[in-house]
Amino acid sequence: MISQKANNTYKERKRTLRNLILYFTGTGNSLMAAKTIANYLGDTELLHFSKVDDYRTKKPIDVLGLVFPVYWNGLPHIVLNSISRLKALNPTYIFSIVTHAGGPGHVLSHLQVELQKNRLELNAGICLEMPSNYILGYNAPSESSIQYDLTNADKILQKFAETIKSAKEYRPRSDFPPFSGTTSSYQQFIATVNESDANFWVDENCTECGLCAIICPVQNIELETGRPTWHHRCEQCLACINWCPEGSIQYNAQTAERGRYVNPRISVEEMRNKL
Repeated sequence: MISQKANNTYKERKRTLRNLILYFTGTGNSLMAAKTIANYLGDTELLHFSKVDDYRTKKPIDVLGLVFPVYWNGLPHIVLNSISRLKALNPTYIFSIVTHAGGPGHVLSHLQVELQKNRLELNAGICLEMPSNYILGYNAPSESSIQYDLTNADKILQKFAETIKSAKEYRPRSDFPPFSGTTSSYQQFIATVNESDANFWVDENCTECGLCAIICPVQNIELETGRPTWHHRCEQCLACINWCPEGSIQYNAQTAERGRYVNPRISVEEMRNKL
């Protein structure tokens, strides 16, 4: 359970509860999870991690949620770089939902280490299995697989919402022993992720619709003579390649024959607007 002091503080402030969920998403999985939890909690604001610098509040946040996908068993680059800004929100209770398709590793422990560097604590967290969007390495999931994962996620999120409402502490047993340090593969990912967009290219099916530039969460894409160019601020969220309506964005040589995946419960308008 959460410490008695923190629990008393939480109860005292519950009458004027302010909830904020920060999310990072490329194809909608983490946004779906964030929206679902927000609906259960009520009175909850959603904010994309890319907008943290512009967020202003005069009142402290009671419950702060951090929802994002696991990258190389660790935090996405944008999440890692945002944690130092969270202390100003003065949250009483912090929870996290980490979406993943393969093994999540010790990502929650990694998050806890980074939060503690900034005198914050992770009170509760879960790793939520969702359909894979990593078409750089694998084909898109089947429709039956997608529906199975989403139905199972609904059950887990409903249960986790009760944990949050009760201000309980929780982390899965699989997250222990605690994280002891980032792996060399993760360190390599962080060092090279921004420039990884050099491997994207556009085939002859491009209609110059510009959706890729609009949907990019970090404004990394611009159109030149109607076609996308990438400017080395990439987070490898894979929004551009998966949301392209013509499937014309490719990554090296491996994606031309692969399907695409976007979360069927998230609209392109939500991705364009970046709630």
